Parts: sequence; C-alpha cells; structure tokens
Amino acid sequence: MEHEARVGHRAVNRQSGEIVQLELLGGDALQNLRRTVPVRYDWRPHPGRHVNVAKALMAKVWHKDSGYTQNDRDILGFYVAHSPEAAAPLRMTFKEISAVLGVRQDTVRKSVERLHSGGLLLEAEKIGRVRFFRINPRAAFDGSATAQVEATKEARHPVVPAPADPTKRRKAS
Repeated sequence: MEHEARVGHRAVNRQSGEIVQLELLGGDALQNLRRTVPVRYDWRPHPGRHVNVAKALMAKVWHKDSGYTQNDRDILGFYVAHSPEAAAPLRMTFKEISAVLGVRQDTVRKSVERLHSGGLLLEAEKIGRVRFFRINPRAAFDGSATAQVEATKEARHPVVPAPADPTKRRKAS
C-alpha cells in the first residue's frame, strides 16, 4: 500500500484576502475553499468593505490652504464612508445627509457644490430636481483595482486648491 504524502502550501483566498493552508495530493481543501462563501473583508472589530483612497490627494484636501472647509471635508468623508460599491452614486438627498451629520441642509448643498466644482464629487444622475453624486474614482474607490482603472478612464482630475466660489466672484465684481 502506497502512502500518499500531503504537502501543505500557504495560499491567499482572492475574495477575502485570508491566508489559507492548502493541502495538495490528498486533501479536499481546495474544493472546500471554492464552496465556502467567505466574508469579503473581515478586519475585526469593524468588518466590511474597504476603500482605496488617493492619500496624496486627500492630504492636499485636508491641508488648511486647500480652499476646502471643514464641512467640505466632513461631507467628502461621508461620501467615502457611505457610497455603494464601484462608481454607483450615493442615493441620499441633502436633507438626509444633513440629518445624519447634524448640519443644515444648505451647508451640505454648498459643500457638495464646492466638492463637485473641484472634481472630488461627480454628478451621477438626476431625478427630477434631485441630483445624486458619486465619489470621483481618482479620489477614492470601493472595488477592485481593475474596476478602478476602468472607472478613472472617463473621470476628470480633481482640483486642489478648491476653485473659487462663483457666487463670491459675482459679489466682488
């Protein structure tokens, strides 16, 4: 009777990023791995999706001379934390966002407009008078690197410092 040797190799589950031990030549580990539906990212104590963020761009946005206010940064952070996967828009009204953040609806509107004029948020769709925005994939992206490369092909480049407020330019004239 021939003895079957088991050889163990470390491997990475490409869906979850988890390091697994595969037993080759006699183990069912690979079949079991394919059958299980792993948690996508399980970084305890806060499991869930993670976002790829352009750190150099975000450092510029958070600089005091960026032209973006603290409210703008809070709204941008809200979009990063609450946006759905890929390039889908955040389908929340300014009223809903203001209720979650505890700021005025007009504050949300002004910040979104400034972030949109700077290219950090992109208008994704309009239903009646309600506009929905998404994060520019050049700034942050929730999805695979391949999907991010595709999403950035048609995305404009964000601007820092923030563009001047058009309403302020009219008043100064």
